[in-house]
Amino acid sequence: AEPQAAKATDTKDFVMQSGGAKVLKLTAPANTHCTAEDGSLKFAFDDPKYYLQVWLVTGAKTVDQAVGLVSTQIVSEFKNFKPNQTTQLTIAGSPAKRMVGVGEEADDGDPGKADLIVFKVGDHVFVACDHGEGLDDVGQQGLLKLVQSAQLP
Repeated sequence: AEPQAAKATDTKDFVMQSGGAKVLKLTAPANTHCTAEDGSLKFAFDDPKYYLQVWLVTGAKTVDQAVGLVSTQIVSEFKNFKPNQTTQLTIAGSPAKRMVGVGEEADDGDPGKADLIVFKVGDHVFVACDHGEGLDDVGQQGLLKLVQSAQLP
């Protein structure tokens, strides 16, 4: 049982790039699958299974600016996002905002819910997203844990 326990704690760093520059480092379990594109990271977690996306918010210099832009930033995954709950938190030593709300799944147009965390690391602002037809504790806790690992690369 020893090797299994050790393996469960293994983590790996995932780095987002934008225009060839490294802009964000996140840490997740080593068995996490990540698809990196310019300005985004898409995560698939295995055990338990959930998916998260993180984007660089284009054109935003502050968290407050980004809040007004997130619904367009996340449109490839989630449309017509309307927050109905916003809370303040601190990520990477800076003020951040967590917004939970409703909208539609981009793939099938079904009504959905999304949990977003808008945060700043260095000179860039990001939005991390957990969404689905419903939200569950696993994805929401995973979202917070992933974002809490954020640091400059």
